[in-house]
Amino acid sequence: MGADISDKNDPEVCENTLDEVLEREKVLEKIINNGPVIAFLWKADDTPEEKWPVEYVSDNVSLLGYTVEDFTSGGLLYADIVHPDDLPEVETELSEIRDEGGTVFVKEYRIRTKSGEDRWVKEQTFIQRNDEGDVTHYQGTIFDITEQKNKEMALEEALNKQMSLENAINNSSTMVFLWRAEEFLPADYASENVSRLGYSAEDFILGRVNYSDLVHPDDYAKVSNKLAEKCEDGSNSYTQEYRLKSRDGKILWVSQGTFIQRGRAGNIDYFQGVVQDITELKEREIELRESFERQAELLERKQALETIVNHSPVVAFLWKAGSDDEMELWPVEFVSDNITMFGYSADEFLSGDILYGDIIHPDDLPEVQAELSDICDEGGTVFVKEYRIRTKSKEQRWVEEKTFIQRNDDGVVTHYQGIIQDITELKQKG
Repeated sequence: MGADISDKNDPEVCENTLDEVLEREKVLEKIINNGPVIAFLWKADDTPEEKWPVEYVSDNVSLLGYTVEDFTSGGLLYADIVHPDDLPEVETELSEIRDEGGTVFVKEYRIRTKSGEDRWVKEQTFIQRNDEGDVTHYQGTIFDITEQKNKEMALEEALNKQMSLENAINNSSTMVFLWRAEEFLPADYASENVSRLGYSAEDFILGRVNYSDLVHPDDYAKVSNKLAEKCEDGSNSYTQEYRLKSRDGKILWVSQGTFIQRGRAGNIDYFQGVVQDITELKEREIELRESFERQAELLERKQALETIVNHSPVVAFLWKAGSDDEMELWPVEFVSDNITMFGYSADEFLSGDILYGDIIHPDDLPEVQAELSDICDEGGTVFVKEYRIRTKSKEQRWVEEKTFIQRNDDGVVTHYQGIIQDITELKQKG
């Protein structure tokens, strides 16, 4: 023990120990200065709003565009580089930890580089106190986490968009499925609003029920054959209408848009189904078709329309479909005589001097054209729309159009047979 004491008091031994300490300090500074972590020693201010004057900062503060002298000279306080939107929160949280006797402060916030760029950093600081417990310094490090933060924010934005999309879907009549390309269409995903079928999303995902079990028996072969046909001919998507049977036995009409997902080798992996409940529209379509069929049994269609419609507030039309369905103006092949309620004569339309599109309000025409075109392209048979027309005296009137889309044996749209009703007073009351 005496030898140990002698060694400690030996000037040469002390000098060697000091050299080792200094060498270690140099190595440590070299490691810090060549790393991504910037070390600080801030002096604590005895003020409500601290600005953190810097007593020491590692050389690699140059990563932010600053020099050591910028801070240690007092020309720049650390608070000066904290983003002004984040500074109050940083001050408040540090103050609370300090006042509660805490020793560690950890916080993510933004700073501004010398070039004015905003960067995200994570600060980890040890709060130093004197013997009386007063805070004298903050010794800490900051680490640039901008790339990580950007990824987190991008992920959060994507998740928010996904949540918004799912909420929009779940609050609509559109159900979404992701089916594996296997027999009976087992599902890997189903939107929550499949509850309208009487089942939960888990029922489909866990295999307690398969979607194919719900297809109406009379439509099953049609649906199955159409899917097989589209898979074989290389199609990527198609639309089909058919019936489903819900858990409580209710029959629903749906329009299914199917997207066929193929792997790199061309093998089909999944079917993405967007299933729209069109029961109400289909029932109206069937009702409208049956109404026309009943009229046809009594009289020729034209005579029936002339007899019934000419004495009603409903104006009947038979429009010829054009080749450019996206810009159609609908030449008229038949219009009931009570078109006079809008100031026109039937001859003005039948002669071709006026097309039906000419009397639709120009602000509403593009939307009417687009929606009718979409329904035709999707194989739909009924078009219902409210819009404005202009009478011959230039008065604007609101009408509701209900139209049945006629196709030939090849499925090509040839005519639109429909009625328009003046709903201006109803619109004004609404």
